[in-house]
Amino acid sequence: MCCPGNFTYYRDVNCKDLAIFHEATRELRGATYKPYLVATQEARGINFHFICNSFTMTRPPQNAITMVSIFKPFCKDSEKEKVRAVVTNICKMGCYKG
Repeated sequence: MCCPGNFTYYRDVNCKDLAIFHEATRELRGATYKPYLVATQEARGINFHFICNSFTMTRPPQNAITMVSIFKPFCKDSEKEKVRAVVTNICKMGCYKG
C-alpha cells in the first residue's frame, strides 16, 4: 500500500493500461515502445509511468529501457468529447545492446 498522492508500486501492464498507452503514443514517430510495467497516480486524472523497451530507428538502431509518462484526464458527464490521454515525458533510463 502507498500513501495518497504517491504513485502505486509498479505492476504488470493489463489491457486497460495498454489501451491508454496506445491512445497517447499512436502519433509518435521515430521509435517503438513496448510497455512492461506501470505505476499510477490519481490527480485530476490519472498519471501513468510506463517502463518500456524502446527501439529507436536511428543509424545504428538503439534499444533502451525508457519511462514514458502519460496523463489521462477524468471525463465529466457534461463533456461530449472524449478527453485523450497525452504523453507528458519520455525519459531514456539506460541503453543496452541486443
